[in-house]
Amino acid sequence: MALKITVYDGAGVIGGNKILLESDAVADGATRGAAGGAAVFLDFGMSFGGRGRFFEEFLKPRSALGLTDLLEFGLLPPLAGIYRRDLDLPEWRLWDRYRNAPGFREVRADAVLLTHAHLDHSAYISFLDPAIPVYTGLVTAVVAKASQDSAPSDIEREVCYATLREPKQGLLTATNFKKVPYKQRPFRVVDRPVPDALKPFWGQGGSTRAMEPQELRGAEGGPTPNPFRVGELNIKWFPVDHSVPGAGAFAIETAEGWVVYTGDIRLHGRGRGQTELFRDECAKLRPLVLISEGTHPGTTQPVAEEEVHERARAAVRAERGLVLADFGPRNVERLLTFLEIARETGRRLAVTAKDAFLLEAMAAADPATPNPLTPNPLTDDAFVIYGEARLSRETWERVLLERYGDKVRVARDVAADPDAYILCFSFFDLGELVDIRPAGGTYIYSSSEAYSEEMAIDLARLRNWVGHFGLTMAGDPDHERGFHASGHIHGPGLEGLIKAIAPRYLIPVHTESRDFFVRDGERGWPEVVWPEAGKTYEFRNGRLVG
Repeated sequence: MALKITVYDGAGVIGGNKILLESDAVADGATRGAAGGAAVFLDFGMSFGGRGRFFEEFLKPRSALGLTDLLEFGLLPPLAGIYRRDLDLPEWRLWDRYRNAPGFREVRADAVLLTHAHLDHSAYISFLDPAIPVYTGLVTAVVAKASQDSAPSDIEREVCYATLREPKQGLLTATNFKKVPYKQRPFRVVDRPVPDALKPFWGQGGSTRAMEPQELRGAEGGPTPNPFRVGELNIKWFPVDHSVPGAGAFAIETAEGWVVYTGDIRLHGRGRGQTELFRDECAKLRPLVLISEGTHPGTTQPVAEEEVHERARAAVRAERGLVLADFGPRNVERLLTFLEIARETGRRLAVTAKDAFLLEAMAAADPATPNPLTPNPLTDDAFVIYGEARLSRETWERVLLERYGDKVRVARDVAADPDAYILCFSFFDLGELVDIRPAGGTYIYSSSEAYSEEMAIDLARLRNWVGHFGLTMAGDPDHERGFHASGHIHGPGLEGLIKAIAPRYLIPVHTESRDFFVRDGERGWPEVVWPEAGKTYEFRNGRLVG
């Protein structure tokens, strides 16, 4: 009997988590037979850093070559047996080519345990065999589906359903949309039953291609954490606080003991109590291994969402003209912060069609007891929808704008009454300013600081746009703190969490901060396994071996 953990991505870097947990047997001694025990991936995300080393906006992995480019540059681990067969070109003899690649293995995967819907944890589920089920919370499933529906078609983001490919002249091409439906992935909701109101949403894609639907199966019974099983593994899911709604963490019971995986967490958002409960419950498990994120351990005093609210509200109150709010995609907590500010300052929140689509889906996830954290923009008078200038629209957007009718605002409406709105824009919506032509105003930058060269270039471009239209920039990360709350736990909180859970072994992932974790001989600190990408760590009789 043994437990094996392999960190294929997220080792010594931030993001891209792909962690394989393999267990020969479970706590009661039952086995999965001659083929081996249970095997699950903890997330299966896109590494933005790794991808950025080789690709950018106009140089992308070639979809006509399926898996080839991603395997060539190590963006997918060379693991035969887990990927989509329609992305394998027989003429290329793909696995003959990569059989000698470092880390090559033939493996199986019984499931993916998905912590949340950020792309660095979820995107490369796109390439997995569609028979492999995804276990996650209901809100994460909804966010992932809505995000895919409302995004341009992209082979790297087919998380919930896939456009199947077929060979043509030695390459791969999308199948005929009139003849071949989307292939939907099996999602298993672990925290609650699935409302009937979500079934139409889950059963259709974002375009006119039909869907070969997989039932969205929900949990039965009471509130979380609800234990569930994958094969013979006993697993618990815990809601935790993060910058995307519905984030969760997992605890997996193996024959060697419990393994706890944090995903991405924090202790300074409005849902901090969820992280505290997760910490306290996992401490009772006395886990063998804790796999923990460590994105910002150098931060000692994080900005809380309440401070963002106060700073942004003051900036809005001081502005008599147009206000624009820029924050990360899927950061619903921040969107709701600006919704409260709009109500407090007598404005209306103008959101994009994508935001409205996501909020509607989240509201449908809990129709019986309306949740004030997920208002429906269709029925809430504080919302309007900003209709961007487009010659053509995908089906989902066209239907949504028709449904909203007189709640849709376009550039001329905002230009005529700029002090009536807070526009929820991002860097990629800046082109609309050419049509609005604001006579001054405030641009509130409520997103993360630039932590890559590409982001720094984008921020410089943003400043150029702001200056060109005579806007005042509030929250410039190089000059003004307090307009953004990180989605990641701060150093003292992380140290306290690790000591409270008290695992025998600690495996840091999603971090570059080795010095924070490796503390030889420190009292009350677990033994640290600083992972090497692709290296398998084996545990027997409660000890790391090899």
